[in-house]
Amino acid sequence: MNLSRAALILLSAFYVAKAQNCASNDNGQCDFDPFNPVVCGPDKNCGYKNFCLAAAAGYDVEADCCQAPQPSSCSFLYDPKVCGSKACPYDNLCIAELAGYSADQCTDAPEQCPAGDDAQCSGEPSNPHKCGSGKQCQYENICLARSAGYDITADCCQDTRTNTACTANVAPVSCGPPTGKQCPYDNQCLADAAGYSENQCCPAVPDGTTCTSNFAPVTCGSIPCLYVTQCEATAAGFSESDCCPQATGACTSEVDPVECGSNKCKYDGLSCANAAGFSSDQCCKLPTETSACPTNLDEVACGSLNCVYANPCIAELAGFDPNSCVRSSQNGDFNRPGVQSTGESAGAAGAFGIQKMHLIAAILSILGLLGYQMN
Repeated sequence: MNLSRAALILLSAFYVAKAQNCASNDNGQCDFDPFNPVVCGPDKNCGYKNFCLAAAAGYDVEADCCQAPQPSSCSFLYDPKVCGSKACPYDNLCIAELAGYSADQCTDAPEQCPAGDDAQCSGEPSNPHKCGSGKQCQYENICLARSAGYDITADCCQDTRTNTACTANVAPVSCGPPTGKQCPYDNQCLADAAGYSENQCCPAVPDGTTCTSNFAPVTCGSIPCLYVTQCEATAAGFSESDCCPQATGACTSEVDPVECGSNKCKYDGLSCANAAGFSSDQCCKLPTETSACPTNLDEVACGSLNCVYANPCIAELAGFDPNSCVRSSQNGDFNRPGVQSTGESAGAAGAFGIQKMHLIAAILSILGLLGYQMN
């Protein structure tokens, strides 16, 4: 199973929070030690750039720490391994090998599935759920999952009914809100049988996909679907024309929406567009609300960028004087500098409006800082 959209977001936010509780005693005494990262502590959640910093924080490096991988081109495939006598955990074998282990020193990390209370739940109706980090622990009903210690809302996914007639083809999907819990299924039919619809699911990155570990997130499609890189989005079936780069740096909280590039990528404001790689001469302002305007198509181009709007009313709401705009009947085809018709308001753009875009931008800002969370 690949970490997708919210799985990456939630895990990353968890590690950022954990890092705040990690000891540090960096007084410059380790400045000249070479980069040789380790992770320490009972859950191996505290990262240090070298042995010296870990020891300065009070850890016995031999007993309490595991070698962390060097910067790499490993994929984001989540196929957890435990390696060596200390059972050091790694997300996949490639990362374990970069930490110095060989394949014969590692085994699959077992999913520990706690048992539910059969006696307490014997009278409950069938309502199958799968729970745990890899959604590998299966329970026949909600009572069993809860009695096993799981939070149904946070830890579990509705499982497919056993009498569902679906093909055995593997075309994995990941279902759930873009910034929430993700539930994996082998194909859309199985997801449908678990209660999801196509507009709630995204194509998952196939197991075995090899992409670089560069953090360059994109959103694709109308849901939208969030991927860590365009490489992963492409592996999931999206082309570059289906996707928009996402801001990885800080954006201002002010909502002054813009639409940028030939893919009509929408952002809360120009600062977010800039952080996603667009310049100001690639973006046109969007109105936040167009309900007061007629729905007729009477295209006008406005401003030095020839930003195109569906009619003069929408152009005015975007901040232009309609009298300074040029109608299509007067000018034929407009020069669109990487921007198509901006007839939609930002709040009505697709199934997911500007507020959710801002939420994703904020979360991606946290993710972009993960490389700097090590003490």
